Amino acid sequence: MRQGIWNSGTNSMPYDLPRSASMPTVEHNVKASYHGLVRHEVLKLAPQCCGNVLDVGGGIGASSAYLKATRRAHTATVIDLVASDCMPEIDQTFSGDLEDADLFDQVAQNCELFDVILCLDVLEHLTDPWAVIDRLSAMLAPGGCIIASIPNVRNYRLVVPLVFQGKFDLADSGILDRTHLRWFVKDTAKSLMSRGGLRVECCRGFFEGPKKKTFNLLTLGVFRNFLTIQYYIRAVKLA
Repeated sequence: MRQGIWNSGTNSMPYDLPRSASMPTVEHNVKASYHGLVRHEVLKLAPQCCGNVLDVGGGIGASSAYLKATRRAHTATVIDLVASDCMPEIDQTFSGDLEDADLFDQVAQNCELFDVILCLDVLEHLTDPWAVIDRLSAMLAPGGCIIASIPNVRNYRLVVPLVFQGKFDLADSGILDRTHLRWFVKDTAKSLMSRGGLRVECCRGFFEGPKKKTFNLLTLGVFRNFLTIQYYIRAVKLA
């Protein structure tokens, strides 16, 4: 999703990485793919010490590179369909179909167990995200966590046109992104993240813009699930 998701006045910006001697100077481009975003609002769910991080479908690895650049991660690994041109902080990359079990076997053979696995705007693009979560859980150290961002199909921007106008028009981005293969509401998103010995520890709904947050407060949260664009979920692997 390319929506600007706000949290306490902070939104993600393309290539918004801390500058250091090792960091490239990348021209700010508001049209950059969300694969180039540091997802600050989602990373708030990550522990302060992330250890070994796996970024699933992470593109150039902006979010995992940020964790390493800020010394919250020891190692950063990216797997994606085409894992190339990654940020210099990325230690290893693996390219392949995210639903290919052989890809996960290759990662497991070459890496230690991971402490944090990021699945940011990726699970809804998979044919069988349930199998992928099972495989990722097997690569997670006990006590480690998977952090996911999952779009909410119950959002009013989808529900109102569908119910009152009979419209379900797919788009190039957003909740109705035409590349989405699976659709989730809060309960089904939590169910997805409760597989393979995982327990959902945190599930937060995020709105687009401060007006939605204010409206939610004024209505005592009655319309929360209709205002939520995405759910940010942290699921911990039981020891």
